[in-house]
Amino acid sequence: MAPQIVLITGCSSGIGLASATRLALDNDHRYIVIATVISISERAELMTAVGDALDKTVFIKVLDVTDDENIYSVVDNVIKTHGRIDVLINVAGVIFLGIPEQMPREKIDLMFSVNVMGAMRLTQAVLPHMKERRAGKIIAVTSSLAKQGRPYCDFYCATKFAIEGFFESLAAGLRPFDIRICLVEPARVATRMDDHVCACVREMLNDDEIDEIDRRHLEHMHRMMKVSKKSSAEKVAKAIVERCLEEEKPALRHLLKDKVGCEEMAKYCSDLTGERSIAGNLKRLGYSS
Repeated sequence: MAPQIVLITGCSSGIGLASATRLALDNDHRYIVIATVISISERAELMTAVGDALDKTVFIKVLDVTDDENIYSVVDNVIKTHGRIDVLINVAGVIFLGIPEQMPREKIDLMFSVNVMGAMRLTQAVLPHMKERRAGKIIAVTSSLAKQGRPYCDFYCATKFAIEGFFESLAAGLRPFDIRICLVEPARVATRMDDHVCACVREMLNDDEIDEIDRRHLEHMHRMMKVSKKSSAEKVAKAIVERCLEEEKPALRHLLKDKVGCEEMAKYCSDLTGERSIAGNLKRLGYSS
């Protein structure tokens, strides 16, 4: 069987790097990976990880998901070179935390440009090809924060809610074309992005002018972040392969939490008033139930 052609964004580190590496080093050589990074200078870690597989089962390309011309150029090049794109995996993302009324417009715009518009525009670019072939999978790595918003992550959560709404809307209309959509929803993952989240919280705490209530919330969040569990990028990559690529007809959503976490999320999502979610978030901010 011919290997699947897989285009992945955000491969310089974290989940994108782990996913590209896992697929490129697959023992059965089931995949040809087009691993994209935002610039040539960001490829060193990926090159080291894939080793001798470079330019054999994995090819590195530069892709800025905020640049439409770059998106369509890369997609066209992959199709011309390899004949098709079987799978698109949208991983590229950015995050900023902050006091909501103080979040700069440029940071909000960047999160929406990368997290939302980047994945949407890439999907638009591959869809004509996949529809013509009557085959394909489009995977988006979102977040458990797409299921329940969190204080001080307001704008990031908004991007994840938005992209899940887009892909859920697409999913049914694409099934008759034999195109499957998968939303992979990790909880906290030990990546550079998580390090950046912690740094954002520390930066807010160093601001002497924030309201005392915000400070109390952030201090509690900071304490909880020090002891909360983190998964690994490799575990998320494993879930992407096993749940989405190896399954012929994968489900739409894949929440990567343990049994207790999934049960808790189910309670929040089943409450149409939203009050359970607010109560859960208040508890996370240090208020007793």
